[in-house]
Amino acid sequence: MKIVYGVAGEGLGHVFEAIEMVARLRREGHSVKVLTFGERALGVMRDLDPTRIEGIQLYFGRGGLSLPATVRRNLRCIPFYMRNWRRLRRELEGFAPDAFITAYEPFTTFASHRLHRPLISMDNQNELLYMRAPRGPGSFDFRLARLATRVCTHGAAHYIVKSFDRTPRGGANVHFVYPVVQGVIRELRPSDEGHILVYLTKPNPGLVRVLNSMDGRFIVYCNNRVGEEGNVTYRAQGPQFPKDLGSCRAIIATAGFSLIADSVYLRKPYFAVPLRRQFEQTHNAQFLLESGLGEACENPGRAELEGFLGRLDVYRERLARYRIDPAEQEEKMLELLRIVRAA
Repeated sequence: MKIVYGVAGEGLGHVFEAIEMVARLRREGHSVKVLTFGERALGVMRDLDPTRIEGIQLYFGRGGLSLPATVRRNLRCIPFYMRNWRRLRRELEGFAPDAFITAYEPFTTFASHRLHRPLISMDNQNELLYMRAPRGPGSFDFRLARLATRVCTHGAAHYIVKSFDRTPRGGANVHFVYPVVQGVIRELRPSDEGHILVYLTKPNPGLVRVLNSMDGRFIVYCNNRVGEEGNVTYRAQGPQFPKDLGSCRAIIATAGFSLIADSVYLRKPYFAVPLRRQFEQTHNAQFLLESGLGEACENPGRAELEGFLGRLDVYRERLARYRIDPAEQEEKMLELLRIVRAA
């Protein structure tokens, strides 16, 4: 089959997953055209020769996710598609796709409907479509995130929902699966070399000051910064990251779904620092708390982090009993492609 695969370029979770998925699709004999946006995503995926598009990116202020700034700055997408829609349509029609896959990328959804080809939506955000709205202050953030998910995924023939909660929900075209784990992560042999891995999608000076006040060694990945700051070592994203992940004592990080999945697979205790007003991160952090596999706090101090590090043996014991199938998502995707081809 010929498949167009649209990848959200906000963050790198979707990007690394797509690299794994595209490799599997090509091994199975499929031809794949990748669409994505954002300089980091385009750089990481350069070997896949992606087509550059524009996409929605999130913007944060002191109070967390800023809806006005996000709307205002993403208005650039409108003139881009007004100028480039005909070119992109010709490119897609020349590829003659049999199906589209979207990883939270709305242009792919739009193009699949315009070209009258079946669409598979594959993302953890799909779970928001099958959840009840929470009460209280998080209700607006949830409804906003669910609306964005509907825009990005509407009209899909099938929905693959990456989730740690396997409770069946939705109709026959909704498929709950464990998240994929990259091959490079599956090949690691976990060890404990004493350092704490810190991964931040946005700078957090307050958290770094807390780390500087603590004992221990912290390896921080944030916006490709490089250097030393007391007991904190900054490193740029690259091949060293999986090694640091596999050999760390524990993880302190924003609450991204992919990194949490990797931590569970490697049995690494996780302290989540969710981005404020981003419901997906709040939801992922809640999973850690409810499952007992980690802890979470939007603004942790020294007491919270030292308490977490003092309880690592408890979390390691729980993680040792938790199992995920790292290849289930790949197999479900291939199964659904066979179904849409036969339809």
